[in-house]
Amino acid sequence: IKTADQLHLPRPEAVYHTEVSQPTAIQKEMVQMLSERAAKVHSGTVDPSNDNMLKITSDGRKLGLDQRIINPDLPDDPSSKVNRCVDNIFRIWQDGQAGKLTQLVFCDLSTPKIAAAKRAEKPAGGALDNPELHALETQLASDGITSDVPFSVYDDIRSKLVALGIPREQIAYIHEANTEVRKKELFAKVRSGQVRVLMGSTFKMGAGMNVQDRLIALHDLDCPWRPGDLEQRSGRIIRQGNRNKEVHIYRYVTEGTFDAYLWQTIENKQRFISQIMTSKSPVRSCED
Repeated sequence: IKTADQLHLPRPEAVYHTEVSQPTAIQKEMVQMLSERAAKVHSGTVDPSNDNMLKITSDGRKLGLDQRIINPDLPDDPSSKVNRCVDNIFRIWQDGQAGKLTQLVFCDLSTPKIAAAKRAEKPAGGALDNPELHALETQLASDGITSDVPFSVYDDIRSKLVALGIPREQIAYIHEANTEVRKKELFAKVRSGQVRVLMGSTFKMGAGMNVQDRLIALHDLDCPWRPGDLEQRSGRIIRQGNRNKEVHIYRYVTEGTFDAYLWQTIENKQRFISQIMTSKSPVRSCED
C-alpha cells in the first residue's frame, strides 16, 4: 500500500475553518430533553423499540443542523450554521466570479424531497443481505427524510442564495441527476463552471466523483458517521487536477449540541486507523 504522503501528488493545500454557532434557547431545551431520553434508555426503563440511542443520536444530529428539521414552525435563527454557510457560499461565489470557481456543500440530513420520492419507488433490500445491517441502513438512510415535513435544508439554502443574487441554474442538487447520463452532464457543468454550487450527501457525492477542476471551497454542514466518509468528502477537493493551489474546507458546528460529540467520535475512530494506515513504520499493535 502506498499512502498519500509517499506519493507526493500535485494536490492543493487545504485550509480548514471551523465555524461555530451558538445554540438558540429552543435548541438548548431540546438537547436537555435528549439527555433525559438517553438517561431513560441507559437505565433500561424504555423498550428499545420505542426509543434507543440510535434514534436519540439521529434527533441530536438533526437538531444540531437546524431546529426547523424537528419542527418547521420554529423560527429561522439568523446566526444558525445553515445561515453562516449561506453567507460563506455567497461571499466565495462573488470572489470567484472571474475564474468561475466552484463549491461543494455536503449535508447527509434533510435532503431534498426528490430523494424521498425516488427512494419510495426503489425496492427495499439494497445490496445488503444481513437483515440487521439492512434495518440500520434504512434507519440511517431515512434520517431527516420525512415526506410529511415541508422543510429541507437544501431548499432553504438554495432559496436564500437565489435571493442574494446567485442565478438558480448555477446551484444544483446531486439528487436531481438520477441516471448515469445526467450525472455525467452535471459533473461536466461543474468542471466548466456552469454550475458553481453543487449540494449533496456523502453517499451520492463521495467516491468516484471527479469535479475538482475549479473547486475552491467545500462545506461540511453535518458530521458523517464514519471517518472514511469524511475522507471521501475532502478527497473531492484535495485532488489532482484542481487548478487552485489553495482550497478551503469549512466545518460547521453548533455549540452545546450533539455536533461536538459526533466530531470527537469521528476523531477517536480516525486516530486508531491513522496509527496503522501510515507510511512511517506502523505500530505492531495499538491501544483501544
